[in-house]
Amino acid sequence: MKFKDIFLPPNLITFFRLFASVYLFQIFHPLDINNYLLVIVIAVIGLSDSLDGIVARKFNMVSELGIILDPFVDRTVFILLVIWLQDIFPNIFFIALIAREILVLLGGIYVLLSKKPIEVSKKGKLATVFMFITICLYVLDISLSTGLINFIAFPVMIFYYFVALEYLYYLVFNYEQ
Repeated sequence: MKFKDIFLPPNLITFFRLFASVYLFQIFHPLDINNYLLVIVIAVIGLSDSLDGIVARKFNMVSELGIILDPFVDRTVFILLVIWLQDIFPNIFFIALIAREILVLLGGIYVLLSKKPIEVSKKGKLATVFMFITICLYVLDISLSTGLINFIAFPVMIFYYFVALEYLYYLVFNYEQ
């Protein structure tokens, strides 16, 4: 790993996302923010999750630091976002999200320690998009108080877990092929 890699634009984007999110989560309480503005904030956090990787690949700036830093920051920012928004979610949704993220984090640590690369699946990216949409719908639903989001959240959570368990299965059983 090279020190100069810290200053590559994709890694700077990753660091900025982490520090900006931590700052935002410490300064503001989500229930004090207009729901539509909060949805925009969540969407920006979700979109920024992909931005660093897109920049790294498009401009051939993939670095060893970025390969380690990006997934760590992605998980960290998402976990912080979920904790920050926990008052908006039903307890079961919050607990299920945190448990799933811990599973994926453990898988990520295994990948890091084993130094074996793993590709992020399209299903994984799709599941993440669905989860960010579900989180935004929870934010919007608190102003409507309909409870309809729970019917959407359940299948999204099942898919989100399926993708995580598939990822962990691949890590444990298929690396030897």
